[in-house]
Amino acid sequence: MTSAQFGKTAAAAVSSAAAGGLFYFLCKSDEETPDKLREANDGKIDQLTWMALAEPARAAFMPVHKVSCEEELDPSFPDLSRFGKHSYLKRYLTPEIYKELKDKKTQSGVTLEDLIRSGVSLPWGARPPRGCGIYAGDAESYQVFSKLLVPILEDYHHFRMVPRRSKYTNITPRGRPNPLLRRQVTNLNPNYVLQQQLDPDSQFVLHTRMRVARSIKGFRFSPVISREERRKLEEIFRECVADWQDDPEIGGHYLRIMDMSNEQHVDLIQRHILFHDPDEYSLSAGIGRDWPDARGIYLNSVDDPSLIVWVNFEDHLRVISSSRGGDLLGVFTRLTKLLSSLDGSLRARGYFYAMHPRLGFVNASPENLGTALRASMFVKLPRLGQQPGFEDLLDRLRLEVSSRFNAEKSSGIYDIANAERLGQSEVQLINTMINGVGILINLEKRLESGEKVNLDDVM
Repeated sequence: MTSAQFGKTAAAAVSSAAAGGLFYFLCKSDEETPDKLREANDGKIDQLTWMALAEPARAAFMPVHKVSCEEELDPSFPDLSRFGKHSYLKRYLTPEIYKELKDKKTQSGVTLEDLIRSGVSLPWGARPPRGCGIYAGDAESYQVFSKLLVPILEDYHHFRMVPRRSKYTNITPRGRPNPLLRRQVTNLNPNYVLQQQLDPDSQFVLHTRMRVARSIKGFRFSPVISREERRKLEEIFRECVADWQDDPEIGGHYLRIMDMSNEQHVDLIQRHILFHDPDEYSLSAGIGRDWPDARGIYLNSVDDPSLIVWVNFEDHLRVISSSRGGDLLGVFTRLTKLLSSLDGSLRARGYFYAMHPRLGFVNASPENLGTALRASMFVKLPRLGQQPGFEDLLDRLRLEVSSRFNAEKSSGIYDIANAERLGQSEVQLINTMINGVGILINLEKRLESGEKVNLDDVM
């Protein structure tokens, strides 16, 4: 066996092992087996050893699979050999799954290649990196391509999508219980939000922002949507806008990017109001096609908007509410009012949000399911952020720090957000944010007063 043949066979075996239980490497010569595999008895490696070699605690306790050195890969199977350890495609797109799904289509014509385009076509070393690497082409993709998408959803959201017999499948890589997702619920009633004031003196919280993604039933998602569909979506939204003009809180203006001057376009981007032009990743995914045709932004105030809607960016609609300071309840109340008005206007015209009975609101990215809500606060934590175990504490609080900012530790300002989207209602996620950020602010105050704090003792 040549080294090239060995490399191809090993790649097939590695991909298969990521989805398999026990991995059998059946080569002609033990000399051709990698060191780690040669250490196993008779060329056999058990699952736990395999997980240590590749992605720890991934694909645990799955069915047995066998791969032979003589087995030929599908000639169209993508080369994932240089993909990083965070690539979902490398973990879950096995030759077997690829073979099963490659010829399937949704009713609107979405194929597997449409889903994985962003993960296989981005130039090596491009910035930003590959990210999730997979996008749904329409709502039906979550059924037709479930063999690939379900493991990714389970990995990202820490839920089981289907029942399993083994008791071991209900533990996440971080040791949390990994429950079965039975049904996604929604609750947008602000009356159920905690009334706690996190930072009444505005010493720690600089800015609060919430956004939700929404897609419209019957339209394909951004990676494959046609020019005609995109224009129709913009037309529908502009009709809805007319319904709200007399409302002093949510009434505003829709601005088409095509109609903006260069100065206005740059100004809105620099003020973090308008989304950026497509980068390499958006272009590779197909999201940036026909840019900026039928893209725009809705503002309740051009000078200082507290409500924003992005139209035809990554999702059909992204509804955003924000304010200075830490008034989570106020931001959430405005968000829910606009969402309710938008929903009513769409229904009056015969349109509805794309939904799944178990996954909730569905959108292009598997990250934006369930509530599709991201609530974030820019919080000053110059002392706490330097403490050992800070990120582990965030994990226990079910919060996360945005990876968009590289200077967090030097500035002491952190973009703290809810780590979950799926399996809980919007109100539950907001209350988790309130409790978690409240704990962080209290710890920062204790450190500021000179007290020593062991983060391992928190919660």
